[in-house]
Amino acid sequence: MGSFLEKLPSIVLLAALAGIFVSLRRYVKSPRLTLWITAWVLISIHVLVQGFEPKDLPAGTPGFRLGTILAIDSGALVLSAMFFIASLSTFYDDKKRTFGLLCFNGAPFIVYSMAAAFNLRWPALYIACLIIAYFGAPIFILLARRKIHKENLFWLPMCVVVGSWAMYEAWRGNYDFGFTATLTLGFALPGMLFWRRYPRWSPGVITSVGGFILWGAVFPVSTLLDKFLPLISGRINPELWNTPKYLVAIGLVLALLEEKSAVLESSREREHKVNEQIQKFARITSRLLTGEEVNSLCIDIAHAITDTSTFGRVVILLAGDDRILFVSGSSGLEEQDEAELKQRCKQWKIDGLQELDRAHKLGQNSFLLTPEQAEQSNCIRSRHEYPPNPYWTSGNEVIVPLQSTRGTHVGCISLDEPVDVTRITAEEMSKIELLARDLAVTIDNTTLHRQLMRSEKLAAIGQLVAGVAHELNNPLASIVGYSELLSDEVTADSSRRKLEKLLREAQRMKRIIENLLRFARQNHIEKKSADLKGLLQEVVSLREYHLRNHDIAIQIDIEHNLPSVALDEDQFKQILLNLLNNSIDALEHASRKRIHIEASHMGDRVLLRFDDTGPGFANLNRVFDPFFTTKPVGKGTGLGLSICYGIVKEHGGDIYAVNKEPNGARIVLELPVYSPMASSAAS
Repeated sequence: MGSFLEKLPSIVLLAALAGIFVSLRRYVKSPRLTLWITAWVLISIHVLVQGFEPKDLPAGTPGFRLGTILAIDSGALVLSAMFFIASLSTFYDDKKRTFGLLCFNGAPFIVYSMAAAFNLRWPALYIACLIIAYFGAPIFILLARRKIHKENLFWLPMCVVVGSWAMYEAWRGNYDFGFTATLTLGFALPGMLFWRRYPRWSPGVITSVGGFILWGAVFPVSTLLDKFLPLISGRINPELWNTPKYLVAIGLVLALLEEKSAVLESSREREHKVNEQIQKFARITSRLLTGEEVNSLCIDIAHAITDTSTFGRVVILLAGDDRILFVSGSSGLEEQDEAELKQRCKQWKIDGLQELDRAHKLGQNSFLLTPEQAEQSNCIRSRHEYPPNPYWTSGNEVIVPLQSTRGTHVGCISLDEPVDVTRITAEEMSKIELLARDLAVTIDNTTLHRQLMRSEKLAAIGQLVAGVAHELNNPLASIVGYSELLSDEVTADSSRRKLEKLLREAQRMKRIIENLLRFARQNHIEKKSADLKGLLQEVVSLREYHLRNHDIAIQIDIEHNLPSVALDEDQFKQILLNLLNNSIDALEHASRKRIHIEASHMGDRVLLRFDDTGPGFANLNRVFDPFFTTKPVGKGTGLGLSICYGIVKEHGGDIYAVNKEPNGARIVLELPVYSPMASSAAS
């Protein structure tokens, strides 16, 4: 009973420490803390059982009661060391691998402790336990980590040396050496691992590391004192050997509090950054809503994202009228990377964003591309290399499509080089996605506004020219009629030539007025299934003689099995003829005269491209404006492309113009594929 009373203060103190760790679990949710609690409960059991041990142990084989007490005492102590080691492993949060490690280490040492407690003289049993613990456990750790790290080169040789020495001593019959060596290594090693996991000079870490090393040193020091200086050893208060335990406990509590304080500080800093991000994004959204030019804002948007998010490189790509992406704003890119990206973008179309469904989805509208997918998307790979982690691989790319409320893609935001890979989460992406949605809606509204303005302009001009054309038709008919009558009466050659010239100009004016009326007239469209290839060949045959006489090479590429389109054949022939005439006129002074017409199928649309090697368009913004022409006076009315624009829009299609590099022009028509159900519904 006296031994128990002597141990009572230590028992109460350790029980209180175990209670503190249990209470901390309410605030720190971590598998590591659970392992620490288990270790301290085992240490409390170890000290409690020591209170029932007699001061002078009997020589020889102990009885069952004493052997059981000794087995629990030594087994609980060595198991606590194994739990500390497991808590500081790299896979402590993986229950299966942690349990495997504890089985490889704990089970053989429990058997070893029981055999030593009952003073069994079976060398083979002790050696087998040491082989499993000192060789099986390291092999298990290496297989679990699948890679040799620098820290393995430190503890692995140490385990091999200590384990081999302990087996040699066990073979000689010295079983206590294996137990002492295991406890020394079992409590000293957590001190070294603790510094690896918490590499900071803080009171908690220093106290924990120092306490573990002193705790490990207790066993060889006490053994050496008992052997060589028994008088001094007998005068030392046994509770002195418990001091490292208390240092470790205090250090672990301080380390947990420091960790919690760091988390709270990080949360406050993160909250501050989130508020800053929201404020910056809100200011940008306000500027978008006020109608500020989108292209000029994209640079500010890119800088705002790099300033307030974890991503170090941001590129905003927008789609032009030809659906080809171009760099509208960037942040964090080097000049050479930006120049290379601009070159690559010329081959990257907005339609490629439809393939993002195969990528890993981060948030509601953001996708994580693998290095292979990013390379296919023509992204410039970052030169920054990341260590292995479950969040980000070197070469990854995050894409946020700019998708309007109508479902159309108008561009995308490309993100990479994260500073903190653990922040690549749906929560982190949500604010960027909101900003991307606002940007997409603004771009789409700007496009709709531009189309509405053009439609209103065309409608106003149509009403105007319709009235003027009707007023001019009557006097012009009289001029043409009287000119024909006079030409029959006048016989003089000079006068007759003048009358013929007057008649030609009057007839030209009549054709212009007919074009004006056609432009202003709202015809009823009769859509039906039409073979685009046949219509195209028919229109080209009308200008075949002119093409041959002016040495203009024409190439027609029609995709095999091109689906039919829904259109009015007569009106569509007018579109094709206007576009062909424009290309022919553009090649009048060109050194290389070539026209390329290509038809292909994409989704539910048929794309028709007219390319020529002429000088290109002088002003792309006014290509479809009525009466805008770059042709010489008397050669063009400026109504051809306006009429084409109106007809294509009435057919539910789209038309846009682009200049090619280094010279040339392209007109692209997008027409809906013929659908019998849609056609019957329209009729």
